[in-house]
Amino acid sequence: MIDDSGAIDALGPVAGGVWPTAGREREVREILAALAMPPGSGVLLTGEPGVGKTRLADLVLDLSAAAGTLIIRGAATEATRDISGVGIAALRVSGGSTGSSSGLSVVSGLLAGVRDGTLRGVPGGVHDAAPDRAEGGVRDGVPEGTGGGVHGDAPARRIVLGIDDVDQLDAASAAVVGDLVRTGGVTLLLTARSGAPLDGPLARVCGRGPLVVLPVANLSRAVVLHLLADVLEGPVDGLTADVLWRITRGNPLLLQRVVGIGLETGDLARSREVWSWRGSPGGHPRLHELVAADLATLGAGETRALEYVALTGSLLRATAEHLVGPAIVGELAHRAVITLTPRGGADEVTMSHPLHRQALLAGIGPLRRRQRYRELVAAAGEAGVPDPGDPAAVLWRLEADLDVPASQALVAGGRALASGDPVLAESLARHVPGAPGAVLRGQALIAQGRAADGERLLADHGGGTAETVALRSLNLFWGLSRPDDAHQTMARHPGTERSADLRVAELGLALFTRATPATEPTPLAGTAAPLAGTTSETGPPTTPDRGPLNPLVADAATVLRAYRLTFRGRPARAAEDFDRGPLRLPARWPAMRGSAAACHVHALVLAGRLREALLLVDTYYEEAVRRAEPSEVAIVGHVRGHCQLWAGSPRRALAPLREARALVDEHVPFPMRVFIGCEYAVCVAALGRSQEAFQELDRLRELIPGDLGLRDRLEFSRIRLLAHSGRPAHAADLANRLADRYLRDSRLTTGVECAYYHVRLRPSSRAAARLREAAGACDSPLFELFADHAEALTARDGAVLRGIADRFAELGYLGLALEAASAAPGGGHAARRRLDDLVERCDGHRPLWPPSFAGSTVLTSREREMCELAAAGLSDSAIAANLGVSVRTVTNLLGRAYHKLGVHSRRQLGAALPLSPDREGGG
Repeated sequence: MIDDSGAIDALGPVAGGVWPTAGREREVREILAALAMPPGSGVLLTGEPGVGKTRLADLVLDLSAAAGTLIIRGAATEATRDISGVGIAALRVSGGSTGSSSGLSVVSGLLAGVRDGTLRGVPGGVHDAAPDRAEGGVRDGVPEGTGGGVHGDAPARRIVLGIDDVDQLDAASAAVVGDLVRTGGVTLLLTARSGAPLDGPLARVCGRGPLVVLPVANLSRAVVLHLLADVLEGPVDGLTADVLWRITRGNPLLLQRVVGIGLETGDLARSREVWSWRGSPGGHPRLHELVAADLATLGAGETRALEYVALTGSLLRATAEHLVGPAIVGELAHRAVITLTPRGGADEVTMSHPLHRQALLAGIGPLRRRQRYRELVAAAGEAGVPDPGDPAAVLWRLEADLDVPASQALVAGGRALASGDPVLAESLARHVPGAPGAVLRGQALIAQGRAADGERLLADHGGGTAETVALRSLNLFWGLSRPDDAHQTMARHPGTERSADLRVAELGLALFTRATPATEPTPLAGTAAPLAGTTSETGPPTTPDRGPLNPLVADAATVLRAYRLTFRGRPARAAEDFDRGPLRLPARWPAMRGSAAACHVHALVLAGRLREALLLVDTYYEEAVRRAEPSEVAIVGHVRGHCQLWAGSPRRALAPLREARALVDEHVPFPMRVFIGCEYAVCVAALGRSQEAFQELDRLRELIPGDLGLRDRLEFSRIRLLAHSGRPAHAADLANRLADRYLRDSRLTTGVECAYYHVRLRPSSRAAARLREAAGACDSPLFELFADHAEALTARDGAVLRGIADRFAELGYLGLALEAASAAPGGGHAARRRLDDLVERCDGHRPLWPPSFAGSTVLTSREREMCELAAAGLSDSAIAANLGVSVRTVTNLLGRAYHKLGVHSRRQLGAALPLSPDREGGG
């Protein structure tokens, strides 16, 4: 419950205005259908305060008035009763000229008019003033035949009386309205709070007519997302929308007030074109005031029960019932204040409303907090759950200021971390003195994405153990983008025997820094993959010969093995390992869990299973949003856009990629930040925004320190940008060189992708043969289809190209299907119809580079490349530096190209070359 009696104060111009009614189309249709029933019937809208009952009723009454129905409106509230005792104040008549006056006079006059028949033909010019029948939208749901009427033998005009808060109506007013229903055939549209009794005055209001009771529910998450985007006039990231939906439960008024507070404080702000709320919306003191009325209605026992749940986050039902009794637990569940969730054979109690928990925690002082924990400890001991060694039970004893050995707290913290609860692990670590507690806390902070805080603790207190060195090395690179420090940390380890933890860290650096690990970690390369670990919730995974891995290192091992398989030519194997169980999503480190999910989806895409990837990525995204982990949402969100790019629709890819880019912060692993930025740049280039795309790549280049392998990823993205921005010759040259480098270094997957771009941009037998050989060294059937496409391009075989387009389309790769079909000569009307269909399925997007058979050019590939760069605005010296040739060579080649094209300056090149309209991109 929230207090919806007052105005919204100081919420800013957006939130303080009138919000649109959203997500109520079904309810509007149901109400209109019920109002079209024979006169004397009615509809009662029920729901919690702030849910929008009054707004919904007003909308329906407006639609009915627009259709010619006579509408009388009023509100039955304590504050507006007039001296006559009639509780309907300031009745307003719509669809006529009656105006408004006190409730008693209007109702009495209306009753008299109904009885003597003067309302039958709409007296006093009311009929002439009736609005025209509305058209479109939900107005189409107004039933026919409910309009006007004339004097004499004309049918009686339908009258609808709307009363807000009818449960507050007094007996005298109820009797008057009931008389209208019985004798005058008036139809009612009423609102009342949930749980209002359907007897007493309300029964007298309805008379004997049938009353349709329609509960008005809170808004769904999807509706809240669209409503926020509408009100804020821009996209809202999915995580922010989900958090706002959860803390308000979709209550429109509460949502409006929370958004207003966020705008006022600056916590809700636009970042990179996307609205995001950083931090916890539920922690603001002003929000606690919004639910104060709810908490004030609770009894002492109910409040005490909720304090236990608020302090613990979740509580076994057996323990909760032992503390306050089954009756109170059952009543709170019945009122939806708490939620009972089956877990592990027992029910778990959690707070239904996050704002309730935040407000309760803010009001519990230190003494009562300690007392509540002591009561929890006593109840757990008597009920036998949770077990005394359970990490949560250990924390209760610590918070109760009871004697707990530091060793027990340390073990409990390790178990919490291993089971995937780094917040609980950090809380326990704070009670452990000295280096052991600091090391555990450092690990817990890293698991929460707080890489810098975790590194400081581990550097100061971790010593030189192999476990700490490995974790620090991974964190320094993945979390803090400090590869040199990561290498130095590894080099300073004195031991000669490389533990399993250290070998994982070595592989992590090798995958992205072009370094080679001292020894290939057999568990990562083997089929059993023991280094990837298990998903045991009771302890860290183990390897058969090296002992247990640190839990966070084990999470990293899963991700690294998945990346190694995917990018070293085994994407089908990686996808199968995820499907069958050798690879599982990490349970402890959210950023690594998101990275593993992204790798799973990417492996499916590269294995030719795009349709499966599109379904799976939505599941992963929803799970990440429910866990409210921004880094995980960003990583998984970006691969949603990645799938849409492969499906040939950059327009659909833009929203998830823009959201992912807006959520990127220091908690997102460093390599994933680069991948997210690259995909976003490619997407906006495909949409014709090449200048923005190249600027994004320039920004990413500044973030990558040293000579990392990630710079090659930027180069591959640059190739794609050049192709999309109308410079295929330059893109083809770069793709050729980068493919050679990737394939030479056995980075087969991206080598295949580069070689495929090269042959699409510049078909040749040699390029097709290289691609076929590289594809044969991999395990992806999609790569074999790439090779088929390349050979058909080289042979200029239209029939084969159209067949390849069909194969791409069957697998869901519609952009590649469109490209293959566009390059196929001939085919006649059927081929053109097929092309149009593919363009429509790609949301109107076409490849920006010209088809291979659009006609030959008089320029050599090198001359064309020079012209493309010159047309983009680069000077001769910049072109020379870009391509690694002398300025004289550039000048000579441009001179020959000018002569062939019949132009005399750079300004004329744009019209002479078939470039894309947007050539602003530099690069």
